[in-house]
Amino acid sequence: MVICAHCWDRQAVHRKKPRPGDLPHEKTNHNVAKTIKDVLTPDLTDAAREKLHNDDFDTTWFGIIRDGSELPLIADYGRYSSLIARIKELRTDPDAITSPTTSTADALYPSLVSFVGQTGAGKSTLIKLLIDLNIEPDDPKFTTPVVGAHGRDVPTSEDVHLYLDPDSCMSRSQTPLLFADCEGLDGGARDPVGAKARRQMRDQAKGDASAAGARRRRRMKPMSERQLLWADSDSKKTREYAVANLYPRLLYTFSDVIVFVLKNPRTIEGVVERLVDWAQKALEESSNQPVLPHVIIALNAAENDIPEEQWDVDRATISLMASVAGAVENNQTLKRHAKFWKDRDRQVGSVEQLVLSYYSSVRVVRIPTDGIPNLIQGQVKKLSAEISKSCQAAREKKAELRMLLNADELEPYLQVAFDHFAKNLDEPFDFVQAAFTNSPIPNDFGGNILKLAIQVMNSWAELQRGPFIFEELSFVIASCIMLNLARNRYLGRPDETYPEYSDHVDNALENFCDRHWRCEFSSAKGERCVNVRSGHGAKGHQLKSGKLLAAGDYESKFNFHDYREKFQRDVYDKLVALHAKVLERKQEERSEDKAAAEIHKELILLPFFEHAFRGDQEANISHSVCYVCLFESPEHALPCGHIICGPCLRTYGKVYLNRYVEISECPMEPRHNRWRSPWQVYLKPASAGVRVLTLDGGGVRGVVELEILKHIERELGGRINVQSFFDLVVGTSTGGIIALGLTARNMTVAQCAHSFESLCKQAFTARKGINVPGISKLVEHYNQSKYETHPFEEALKLAFNDKQYLFGGQREESDRIDINVAVTTTSAAGSSVVLSNYNRLCLEKLPYQFQRPEKPSSELRTWEAARATSAAPTYFKPFCHEPSKRTYADGGLYHNNPVEVADQERKLLWPALKDAEPDIIVSLGTAYSPKYKDGDSTKWRPLRPGFLAQGRYLSKLAHDHVKMSLDSERTWENYLRIKQPTAENRKRYIRINPKLPDNLPKLDEVDKMEILKEATRLHLDSNPMIKTLAQRLVATCFYFDSGPAHEVPNADTFEVSGQSHRNHRNCGPYNH
Repeated sequence: MVICAHCWDRQAVHRKKPRPGDLPHEKTNHNVAKTIKDVLTPDLTDAAREKLHNDDFDTTWFGIIRDGSELPLIADYGRYSSLIARIKELRTDPDAITSPTTSTADALYPSLVSFVGQTGAGKSTLIKLLIDLNIEPDDPKFTTPVVGAHGRDVPTSEDVHLYLDPDSCMSRSQTPLLFADCEGLDGGARDPVGAKARRQMRDQAKGDASAAGARRRRRMKPMSERQLLWADSDSKKTREYAVANLYPRLLYTFSDVIVFVLKNPRTIEGVVERLVDWAQKALEESSNQPVLPHVIIALNAAENDIPEEQWDVDRATISLMASVAGAVENNQTLKRHAKFWKDRDRQVGSVEQLVLSYYSSVRVVRIPTDGIPNLIQGQVKKLSAEISKSCQAAREKKAELRMLLNADELEPYLQVAFDHFAKNLDEPFDFVQAAFTNSPIPNDFGGNILKLAIQVMNSWAELQRGPFIFEELSFVIASCIMLNLARNRYLGRPDETYPEYSDHVDNALENFCDRHWRCEFSSAKGERCVNVRSGHGAKGHQLKSGKLLAAGDYESKFNFHDYREKFQRDVYDKLVALHAKVLERKQEERSEDKAAAEIHKELILLPFFEHAFRGDQEANISHSVCYVCLFESPEHALPCGHIICGPCLRTYGKVYLNRYVEISECPMEPRHNRWRSPWQVYLKPASAGVRVLTLDGGGVRGVVELEILKHIERELGGRINVQSFFDLVVGTSTGGIIALGLTARNMTVAQCAHSFESLCKQAFTARKGINVPGISKLVEHYNQSKYETHPFEEALKLAFNDKQYLFGGQREESDRIDINVAVTTTSAAGSSVVLSNYNRLCLEKLPYQFQRPEKPSSELRTWEAARATSAAPTYFKPFCHEPSKRTYADGGLYHNNPVEVADQERKLLWPALKDAEPDIIVSLGTAYSPKYKDGDSTKWRPLRPGFLAQGRYLSKLAHDHVKMSLDSERTWENYLRIKQPTAENRKRYIRINPKLPDNLPKLDEVDKMEILKEATRLHLDSNPMIKTLAQRLVATCFYFDSGPAHEVPNADTFEVSGQSHRNHRNCGPYNH
């Protein structure tokens, strides 16, 4: 009933004093009352409820797939990355993303809030209330769980589902909350309602009648799946076992808050028993965990007539803890847990102390039963506030320990954890090891020292003596400083120059001691604690096996404060001694930089690497730091697999004409490993300008770009490969494939065209059933793509060699080329990513990620980079790169015309020329048509949210934003508008994108390639731009190397002398 304010007091029932037990009548917002009623008592038919379960499939984060006698699988459905992308979508102005280098949002630091508890406790109900009561009428729709039907004790949903908290998302906070709804703890072997609905849907997706296809049909396709190798018995293969043992390990390890939901518990002691039992199963299954999760006990469906103070969170918490304070002495379960801690020197005298051994804090919130909407809303708000406060506390503690992960960093951690717990339930997940793999250390001098220190520590695992490691490092650090001083011609004595480096030395030592040096506490058996200082506070002393040794603080005689002064003195003293040796050799008519280089290599570097890595040359390979000097990023891969920077290449090689270097041996290996013939590396002359080629995406329309390149090459005389006229090539999607073929594989344009057309014909292999009316959409949605993945990947391996790495790795002379190439792609969380065959230093924040793993094992191969840049949503499945645990989608989602990325990258590659105009930027398109229509030529189509592994965000981008970014002409115009070149400099920027009279083919219309090629030829034959472009490319092959300037007497001018040189790579089969 809806009553106005005037009539409220005139109602007889409102004038009476309510009797004990009666529900008070209160003024209630109608929308609030309706929302709560719809959540608590939904009026749904069985068909409507089944539809909700079908829709809820898309919210599955991870779960178990059981296949009879086979080992069960843990499947990841990509929901985490989908939600992160969804948050970015909510924060992005659609009108502001026409410029792909415009930063769309700050970094996100999500908090995971896991709802666990018994079946039927109301976990899904609470999550739905938290979401629905925080949505405003104008807000976008947020998915919510399916609430169980009244009177049923069967679990509602299977697996773990993930939802967004609208309040933290719509407030544009950098700290969104993700709600994880875990399957009930005591659901037994019964299939949840959601599982039954899912099976019915699987049975409809019969696009493939083969036996192999039958197995794949058994559920919605996951983004990744792993066999549970520990499930070697019938009991371990059950859903019940996974819910009780696997899920806690994952959720306890990564959650900031656990909301433990109980409904009408028989005893309060039972509440605590469940709470502690659940945590005990996961406690010893992670090491170096920075923070224990906070716990909120949600007592659901509390009676409405309890004392009013029990609705207060502080009072409820104090009351509950006080009511069971002595249970650790009387309750057998709690007594056993208390003994566990007492055996490890932690005194547990109360239930609260016991709970705080497993959690960072404990709070109690009572949620009333239905009937009083205002009270329900108020308690839900209190629960929301407690969640937010606890999440903030967890984030602040992680930030203090420098272990706070942003959204993009967390994704590979989760993948590593899935891998880890699929292999073994009893070995702990190590946060520090995962951090080194996935959280890049800064690429400054201090960060590079730290990387070397970690490598030495790992090589000397059996010694584990911190002072000994840093005593060895002091020689290398001092020698690297000496080399840097000489190389850059810094003047002054060591006491004058060393202070410029001392902060870096301090930072390396402090970071090593805090985040990488294990506690030195040992058990009576000599077993050493595995936790480092930053990961020690949560659990105390812990073994590598995960077993807790004892309570207590971090212990180590080797620490930053005690060792800092000695380490600084060691480095300084050795620098003084090395400086004296350099001065001695200078007197022998050697230049200072040459003398420093000889001393560094012969007296320090080679002995150090031989001793530190026991002759294992692969142990000292890094893709992020030059281990020769520790100051620069590695750029040049040598035949041995080591990668050194440009300055070190010049130092230890012979420079010819300032255009190329020959180096005969690796400066990190003994002389007897000298190569049979010198290794030659091309150098871009410092005085030469930068030449850039960019290639748009467009599916089969890539043949347009290849036809343009053929015409350019023909105009140039046909004797030199066209790519050798460029210093940097950047491509997206199909343009990325072409860019990699021309550079990484050094194909001629003709070879690349032949390979590309063969690739298209093999790649677009339709799935079985995709052309069958009635089920084609279902097959496509179920498989997350229209085309088979395997033929596409096999074609790429054939075209690009399945062994060659994009960056680094041992190389043969025949497959080398010194042209920088980059391709764009999109991360699973919706961030733009650049993959390249080069390194560069960047200390500023960019709107895209430049990915360069530390170790070769995590590097992408060339064919994998091609797969990553061209994983077009709805056409091909996302590309999951197993070694790095990263997932990629098509680069065209942000940069279908990558000209702005290319411009940014050329400034980072050649910082001395960043303010100068490039010699030339050539941007090639895949054609456009005045008859362009959204429904005809867009390469993307809308897709039901969730079936795509990247989720609704990428689907929406594919449908809306990429349609706009495919208009690459607009991107080009925006780029020039921002650049504002003068009329003369405007000639340096050339765009060729044929305007064709007819509608353009779709991305996958392979049979239209010949028509496209012919139409492009007709357009180019009458286009004078090709001739103009060829002439400008020839002109860029020459540069003026200026000498000193002299003032002309009696004239207001200067005279500059110098030489004119040719800047051209002689590469490919047309060498001459």
